[in-house]
Amino acid sequence: MCYLSAVIKAFFSILIVSFALLAASAAADSALYTGELPVQTESGDRVPAAVVLNQVLVRLTGQTGVDLVARMQLGRDSIERMVLTRQFRQIAVPQPDGQRVEQRFQQIEFDAAAVNRLIDQAGLPRWGRERPNLLLWIVVDRNGSADYLADDAYIDHVVERAAFRYGLNLLRPILDAGDRIEVSPSDVRGGFTDVALPAMRRYGASGIVMLDLRSNRNFMTGRWAWRLDELERAFERSGADPAEVIDLGLSRIAAALGNRYAVRAGQTGTQRVVVSGIANSLHYAETLEYLNSLTGIESLRVLSSDRNGIEFELITNTGELQSRIALSDLLEFERRDPVAGTLYYRLVW
Repeated sequence: MCYLSAVIKAFFSILIVSFALLAASAAADSALYTGELPVQTESGDRVPAAVVLNQVLVRLTGQTGVDLVARMQLGRDSIERMVLTRQFRQIAVPQPDGQRVEQRFQQIEFDAAAVNRLIDQAGLPRWGRERPNLLLWIVVDRNGSADYLADDAYIDHVVERAAFRYGLNLLRPILDAGDRIEVSPSDVRGGFTDVALPAMRRYGASGIVMLDLRSNRNFMTGRWAWRLDELERAFERSGADPAEVIDLGLSRIAAALGNRYAVRAGQTGTQRVVVSGIANSLHYAETLEYLNSLTGIESLRVLSSDRNGIEFELITNTGELQSRIALSDLLEFERRDPVAGTLYYRLVW
């Protein structure tokens, strides 16, 4: 009886954890498949779903600055059939002068499966939830020298909106004593991303972005430097105001990341993955949910389990699975079997 009670308790424990993880997964998917526009009238008129869908398609393909809805020749009825929810929200939008202006937005969430099918059928690359965390440092020009940007609600809002628009996971340093010792404003101005590597690891980020924001007589200039693994780039963008500079810069970074991580649906195949370090039901449920959430995974099953780990077989319609798992802090790569092609990972808990 005691044994049966323990089994039942373990079963319900797995169920509870699984439902919690599914809820978290659904929330993450919802953010990727949701767009919004400001409502221009007080009457509560609907915003055009086609424009909002284009936001979502840009985010999911990494193809910024492109009207994909027009390219796909999507009709209004077909777009409306993909709409799951519409809701309004009121935002106090910070202004450059420090004031806040109330603005009403309408959010539209689209059906993830329908949008994914649309992208795959169009032969476009799809960039899923495998998105790196990027640690963003910003300095501004003050009296001829660089200084950290801190406590600026307007810039914070602009960064947040651009990150949402392009599906970027951005972290900001808290600029405590440790941050200021490791990374100086002149380091950011010079684009010396290597000095920020210790901070990157401390914040649990995968990459670094640095922005040197300067005011000119009639325009703003942003000097960008960013780094992700072996990929390192620097470029400059100018605009009428900080919002335009930040949008242009983050758009370019998103396009580069989409080019790297977005994958096209192709012929269905299998990939075996062995994960060690799974010690309890919570570990197992977390690993299962993560593998199921990877872009292109159609299904998976457990092949075997022993002291060396659990072996999964993944049915996938895309390649480059290893590069997508590399963005996770959950699984640490150990080796790849050169003959069978099996990938071996260790759960990092």
